Amino acid sequence: MDKTLFNILNYINEGIIITDEELEILFWNDCMENITGINQEKVINSSIYNIVPSLNRDYFKEAMKSVIENDHKFFFSSSMHRGLISEDIEINLRLSRFEHGDLNYLIIECIDVTSQIIRINQLKEYNKKLSSLNKELKEKEKEIEKLAYYDRLTGLANRTLFYNVAEKFLEDSKRNNKKLGLMFIDIDRFKRINDMYGHKIGDKVLAEVANILIKSTRKNDIVSRHGGDEFLILLPDIKDYNNYRTIASRIANANKKIKINDDIEIDLSLSIGVSFYPKDGDNIDQLISKADKAMYCVKSKGGNECAHYFVI
Repeated sequence: MDKTLFNILNYINEGIIITDEELEILFWNDCMENITGINQEKVINSSIYNIVPSLNRDYFKEAMKSVIENDHKFFFSSSMHRGLISEDIEINLRLSRFEHGDLNYLIIECIDVTSQIIRINQLKEYNKKLSSLNKELKEKEKEIEKLAYYDRLTGLANRTLFYNVAEKFLEDSKRNNKKLGLMFIDIDRFKRINDMYGHKIGDKVLAEVANILIKSTRKNDIVSRHGGDEFLILLPDIKDYNNYRTIASRIANANKKIKINDDIEIDLSLSIGVSFYPKDGDNIDQLISKADKAMYCVKSKGGNECAHYFVI
């Protein structure tokens, strides 16, 4: 073949191997020397399988035969066919036929994609880290939201969240002529429990009361800690003013015993006041105020009962 062509191929920045139909090497450019460390003088007129024994694989031999005989073209990716040319360098292979006169030649292009593979792997690693960071940020956002809108001790909605949700339910009640109930709950003799058993037990009592209220209410009811030992329950979309009695009955019948140790058990009792929109007020603060008054009326009579504002 033309030596000028060979000289040109030495300037190409990819490995070029040219063989005859018998797969004996006719050309091995400078880039192939760099890739394999094998000088051109050692490979010329040698079988490609002797120089690159890793190519002696059935699927590759069939591909080369198909290229020479049928002018088919093949591409072998380094990601799927590792070690065909080098164990240390990522090489993509492209097989094609070159015709010169009556002779057919096999051209094997060896494209070094090591830097690309490294870059791709780096990008994958960066993407993995970004995904992990994004997950951490979302978890932090949830934590921040929880701190902003939920009571840390009980896990209930705090006052801020309660007002936000309550205002929306109130607007819906006004717009659609619905009733809205509000229950104000206070733990009877909570100060004495704190003084007698300490704040750790007091916190346990608050958490247990929160659990009782959650279990006693409907799915759409909003239970919140108003502050101290006071809790609020919003009862949206009640059909009748007396519907609150179902919730009050569940609370009254709940197990309200707190075990301190093997010898001491506290019996809890709750005072509950109830108010309603539109009967008792036109805004949330009015409803809270009326329910609070009803609750204190219950407490003044010994507690452990439930009353609504308009009958006290």
